[in-house]
Amino acid sequence: MTADEMYCHRDMSPVFLLLVHADPQQAKRLLRRLVSVGRCIVHVDAKADLSAFRIEDPRVAYVQDRVDVRWGAISQIDATLRLMRAALALCEASQVSHFMLLSGNCYPLRSLEEFGSFSQLHADTNFIKMIPLASTRKLHERVRHFWFYQDLPVDGRKFTLVRLSRGLLQFVGKLGRRSFPLFAQWHFGSQWWALTPEAVGYLVSYPHEAAVKRFLRFSKAPDEIYFHTLLAHSPLRHTVEPVVGNGVWDAANLHLIDPSLSRWFHTSDYEEIVASGKWFVRKVGSGISSDLCDRLDGNGNLVADTGKETA
Repeated sequence: MTADEMYCHRDMSPVFLLLVHADPQQAKRLLRRLVSVGRCIVHVDAKADLSAFRIEDPRVAYVQDRVDVRWGAISQIDATLRLMRAALALCEASQVSHFMLLSGNCYPLRSLEEFGSFSQLHADTNFIKMIPLASTRKLHERVRHFWFYQDLPVDGRKFTLVRLSRGLLQFVGKLGRRSFPLFAQWHFGSQWWALTPEAVGYLVSYPHEAAVKRFLRFSKAPDEIYFHTLLAHSPLRHTVEPVVGNGVWDAANLHLIDPSLSRWFHTSDYEEIVASGKWFVRKVGSGISSDLCDRLDGNGNLVADTGKETA
């Protein structure tokens, strides 16, 4: 980046987009950290109590038209798009380096002021990687077969009629094969990205949004497909980094993601996650990760003060 470009970007800051549904204590702790460097726009799952996630800070805004979000389903895309549109309406795009998508169980590993500088320095880069779905059978099955996470949602319980019905339908769905309309190549990547205002503007104004979502309604985890595929076929495709692999962790952007996707990090993992060189970690939660977050706050040269809200 030239000196003139650095001068133009010096007043930019990241804006954080949060998808939250549980653990309001941890989500509010994260928000209090993030507002030191950028605005936050929050989508609270419609099944949850919005007031439980609210902090009184003018730098935090909450999406009012909320989505009932279901794991692995098309509603993940709907909630993310509402976050994007709210962010574009509330923020001056010329002052935003990136819109960064986080969950309430993400947490910064390094100084957020340092991240703000990093974001300014890379204001023309979209941090979203992609893997061709056709590269492996496992990925291809995400769209080749029929999945029913939207209509028969996952609720975490082992034995339910809904789970049995979903399993039976998905078994039948694997016997069929779907054609692939709209794009010659579909792509996959991590749900957690950092995109430029130009990229976000392109995604929210995509003219065939309804058709793509209609096809992906019966796919598995379409939020890890939709945005990546659209950008891969956009004028911004040169800013999207292709990678080799077949897992979310292979396509991680600024996050440390454990290959198990289910591991919760504890204070004993501190050295490991700091050594990763990443900016954020998934997953942390109140109680099980409180001591870890305290150490990470210290690592960012900040004093943890999770009992006080910023006025």
